[in-house]
Amino acid sequence: MSQPTALSFGESVVDIYPDRRVVAGSPVHLAAHLAHRGWEVTLATRLGDDPDAAEIREVLRRYGISEVAVESDPLLPTGSVTIYFSEDGHSFHIHKPVAWDSLELLEIPLADVVCFGSLIGRSPVARSALGRLLEQDFAMRVFDVNLRPPDVHLETIRRGLEAATVVKVSDQELAEVTRSFEVRVEVRALFDLGKDLEWVAVTYGSRGAELWHRSGRSWRQPAAEVRVTDTVGAGDAFTAGLVHGLWHGIDGDIALAGAVSAAQSILGQRGGLPAVESRRGERDL
Repeated sequence: MSQPTALSFGESVVDIYPDRRVVAGSPVHLAAHLAHRGWEVTLATRLGDDPDAAEIREVLRRYGISEVAVESDPLLPTGSVTIYFSEDGHSFHIHKPVAWDSLELLEIPLADVVCFGSLIGRSPVARSALGRLLEQDFAMRVFDVNLRPPDVHLETIRRGLEAATVVKVSDQELAEVTRSFEVRVEVRALFDLGKDLEWVAVTYGSRGAELWHRSGRSWRQPAAEVRVTDTVGAGDAFTAGLVHGLWHGIDGDIALAGAVSAAQSILGQRGGLPAVESRRGERDL
């Protein structure tokens, strides 16, 4: 059986912690987790001409992720995010303008599955690239509703919901999105917004997650108690686990359990790359 192929589209960044810099970005995390599971993965992003870009490219090579759709920007720097910690968890500042804001994707690689998020909508150039991407045929289209105020573009979210076959959203994001579109605060409202939507996964942090099918079937998976060092990237690991399960046609409850397990696998480390590579793509400050 041939390996499934995926195109992960969007931002690539270096997360700046108080003591280190870690290669990150939701599309990068997702690409790495799928590649770690044996998928053939292409990352579509845009980098600057700087040491951070070299770090990201090195991580892509280590995971076997194709760079054919990685663009280089001669002026803008590679994306970066400053991470702040508090008793309530973490917060972050996503810097701009950066190279991925100018992602063009003039040539779109073929893939079985395309994965994209809502943050890419903050830039008109990248929004145009997303529009071209969603005009193509993919067997599965995975949309991560990833609200990062003030970089929230409602039309991108609407377009993502309309195009997706699989949506991942947190319980807080579900409430915000449904209120923004003036529909009922419930999962069924997302199915009403997306005519092709088959699956919706709702994450509840330490309380686990739910998976809903358009037919009305649903499953709930609690989260185990684990030591938490950092929750950055847990949602991306969850999405990769879910995509892997759904693509291979396993039952919803098993797919959801695998997704929750994938998310928990990285909670004891800094950064969102698969645990086996947790020290790669990092450098101390």
